Amino acid sequence: MSLMHKIRWYHAALAILTLLAYFSGDFGAIHDWLGYAVGGIIVLRLGWAVLNPRQLGLNKFYPHFEGLDWSNALSHPAISKSLILAVAVTVILATVTGLLTLGAGGHVFEDIHEALSGLVIWAVVLHAAYLYLMKRPLARFMLYRDDPTKNRRKTAAR
Repeated sequence: MSLMHKIRWYHAALAILTLLAYFSGDFGAIHDWLGYAVGGIIVLRLGWAVLNPRQLGLNKFYPHFEGLDWSNALSHPAISKSLILAVAVTVILATVTGLLTLGAGGHVFEDIHEALSGLVIWAVVLHAAYLYLMKRPLARFMLYRDDPTKNRRKTAAR
């Protein structure tokens, strides 16, 4: 399995678990276990970055704004990376505050956790909308609607 396909599987697992955790907020233990699963996926991604820093390092999340101007403002990679960073930071903070609600005095973190969870959904919506509008081939690939390797094979066979 190629690296891009592994990333796609990771992405799908994180997206599904995050959405299920968000929408199961009123279901107590189910919500808690889905939150643990999201935390596990995050730990897996951090471990993956440490073990393979060249292709999957955390620097992939850091936007570089060099070369950004009005002519390329919507297609510059910094925009996409900024949205990915927003998703990553809000998911991590929502997961951490969710864990903190389970400890002694956890009620202090409940409102923060809820607010961050709402921000996660907004960041995900902005991320998905941007990819759909500006980077449609990548969005199609991540949603299992298009496999670029098949197109390359067909082109190479001709």
